[in-house]
Amino acid sequence: MTSRFSYFNKAFFFLFAFTVLAFTSFAQTSPKVSIPVFKGDILPNPLKAEVIGIQDGDTIELKLIFNGRKAGHRTGKPLRIRFQHINTPERGRPYYKVAKEFTSAKCFRKVVRIRHQGEFDKYGRLIGEIILADGTNLNKQLVKNGLAVHFKKYSSDAEYARIEREAQKQKLAIWSLPGAGSARF
Repeated sequence: MTSRFSYFNKAFFFLFAFTVLAFTSFAQTSPKVSIPVFKGDILPNPLKAEVIGIQDGDTIELKLIFNGRKAGHRTGKPLRIRFQHINTPERGRPYYKVAKEFTSAKCFRKVVRIRHQGEFDKYGRLIGEIILADGTNLNKQLVKNGLAVHFKKYSSDAEYARIEREAQKQKLAIWSLPGAGSARF
């Protein structure tokens, strides 16, 4: 019994040592991923970064840390972008999931450009337009597909108003709902 016990101890020891060695070797050869950090209050325009999170149809999170004072309570956290000119349905409202999935399908884990004026909202989110790798404006695509409204409270952009009217005429997505003209998101 002693020799059998000794054999299992040796086998366990060698297996453990091999596992530790394998993980140590892997950790040493793995490239370190760095996240760009902007410390001042000025961000490049357009800003270019990978999308690492989708909060909802009109808010994404970038693989980029912004430590400027305008970030407010989001200082030291990944930069969030609030889509300029538009508003998508909030959680629990019709088409919320569809808008979020549309945004995710278009930009999650992809590098996008953000056109902005350096303005942040009260939640520390940078306000901007999302431009996909092929040059498509994601903000406008959401409105065009009836998954967002032109946010007239904060935007008087004529192009967004025109795109919204077209989606209304075609009764796309949110515009297909009863009482859609007075829909609140």
